[in-house]
Amino acid sequence: MVEEGFVQLYVRDFAAMAARADGGQDVEEALTRRVRELKSHAELMDRRKTPGHQAAVAERLISESERTHVRHGRIGPDDVEALERRRDFLLRVAEMLREDQAELAA
Repeated sequence: MVEEGFVQLYVRDFAAMAARADGGQDVEEALTRRVRELKSHAELMDRRKTPGHQAAVAERLISESERTHVRHGRIGPDDVEALERRRDFLLRVAEMLREDQAELAA
């Protein structure tokens, strides 16, 4: 079974990065580094626990992207543009993780 704490850790980090990016900070270098760390950590967790940690984070990012009440950045349901930017950021990260999984499966 995938460790829930693992999933929450990375989803929380990426959500915080989305808020910082929306605030105008350049997070691309940090994003690339954190994705690399996640992949390495997921490989370790998959060996020690059960497979699927990276895919679980990608799936959670997709569901997190649809939330309309957001803790990071204090975005409310009325701030449609900010929610859209956040959603796009989180979906981009999820796609990065899913592409990597597809490459490994091929």
